[in-house]
Amino acid sequence: MRWLFILLIPAFVWRAADAPLNPEQDRMTLQQAAPFPIGVAVDVKLLMTDSAYRHTVNQEFSSLTSENALKMNRLLVAPNQYNWTGGDALVDFARQTNKRMHGHTLVWHVAVPNWVQTFQGDSLAWENLLKSHIQTVIRHYKGRVKSWDVVNEAFEADGSLRKTIWLEHLGSDYVARCYQYAHEADPDVLLFYNDFSLDIKPLKAAAVKAMVMEFKRRGIPINGIGLQAHISIYNSDSKFRDCLDDMASTGLQIHISELDIRLNAKKIKDFIVSDVLLQQQQQKYAAIVRAYKSAVPKKQQYGITIWSVGDNDSYLVNDCKCPDAPLLFDTGYKKKLAYKGLMGALRQ
Repeated sequence: MRWLFILLIPAFVWRAADAPLNPEQDRMTLQQAAPFPIGVAVDVKLLMTDSAYRHTVNQEFSSLTSENALKMNRLLVAPNQYNWTGGDALVDFARQTNKRMHGHTLVWHVAVPNWVQTFQGDSLAWENLLKSHIQTVIRHYKGRVKSWDVVNEAFEADGSLRKTIWLEHLGSDYVARCYQYAHEADPDVLLFYNDFSLDIKPLKAAAVKAMVMEFKRRGIPINGIGLQAHISIYNSDSKFRDCLDDMASTGLQIHISELDIRLNAKKIKDFIVSDVLLQQQQQKYAAIVRAYKSAVPKKQQYGITIWSVGDNDSYLVNDCKCPDAPLLFDTGYKKKLAYKGLMGALRQ
């Protein structure tokens, strides 16, 4: 169903703290206002073909994450055969525009090439396959990618390891070995573990924290935790802040790595985006920034990354095929109230 909405912005929408103090501040970009790196997940095709998209990425953000271009299925197209075209284009853009580059993701149970899913071999062959992939990719981008999500979403909601081809063929300690292999390939690159719903799945959060603390005790190299933050306007602010505080207690870098805020949490097909919902989203974006600034010590603030640029680019809209508007910019890359909420909290 096609959907339309008219955005009316009454004068009372902004809180005084969110309003620009002067015209110069009104022209400030997110990367100018942020006291830490402010990032965005980038679609390489849009970056190369859409000038408005490219301008928004370049102007507003100081850190880039590869939305899909560096996932295994995009790179490892056949045994020992890599396609670097998309990844290189994004990494080159980051270097040319002096932006930090965060790689996403080396090991995941999704975005696995078909030939890997049907791979036949013993545990040693599987080990060599995964080790080779991790080290080949990291070495290819050595000195150009600052950090990596090494393993993504390895835990279930109950805190158990997710049943994946990696767990099946490599055993329960495979996650630790992934970080060892990554560190061997580039001792200087920062290594993150990344997962979702840590603020609302306490058993998963406890498992992630226990894992990284065990890594520290064992001398397994790990530098940070990524909290994905695919949330809605209905998520609890206090639970999110408590989660940040808990993860920061590990002493690792904390990255809000995939932030978007849904309006249509129940995925209703004939959902209508209203001004009231957009105002609530504005407040939620501001609340996330305030929680991050207050709960995470400055030296551990790796930054906040928004998961896509404009509302039409969001995987939430494309996967659901239902109306939503989860991001900072509308379908024409114009700033929304969500942008103003984020900006106001960054400036505070």
